[in-house]
Amino acid sequence: MAETLYSIQEAAEAVDKSVQTIRRALKAKKLHAKKQKTPQGFNYLIEEGALFELYKVDREHAGLSKGLAEAEQTSLVTEYASKDELADQKRSLDKLVDENRKDKETFMRFVKVFQERFTALESQVKLLEEPGKKKRWFEFWKRA
Repeated sequence: MAETLYSIQEAAEAVDKSVQTIRRALKAKKLHAKKQKTPQGFNYLIEEGALFELYKVDREHAGLSKGLAEAEQTSLVTEYASKDELADQKRSLDKLVDENRKDKETFMRFVKVFQERFTALESQVKLLEEPGKKKRWFEFWKRA
């Protein structure tokens, strides 16, 4: 029968220890592990027998904790929304996005009208500035 291999995280959960404790045991060579090279570094795969022997945990106890974790996962799945509820949520989000798009278009129209009116007022103000005092083109260096 093939030996079961655990990652550091799985080993820590199986024997109810911290990940750092497992790493210290690996560094002190109390645990034998196989290195698996990855682009980011190494993954350590710890042998099940050595792990349970070092921490004196029987295999039934480890199996119970795994069974509990699986039971917790299935209970979490039942707590989440169904497909129909998700579809309703998606429809309401789509409706909100559509309303937001329409509001944005309306706002941009108001901004455009405001800019046009502002430029019209600027041109009217320029027309109201000092009439007269026409300077000739060659008298631009003279001060008033």
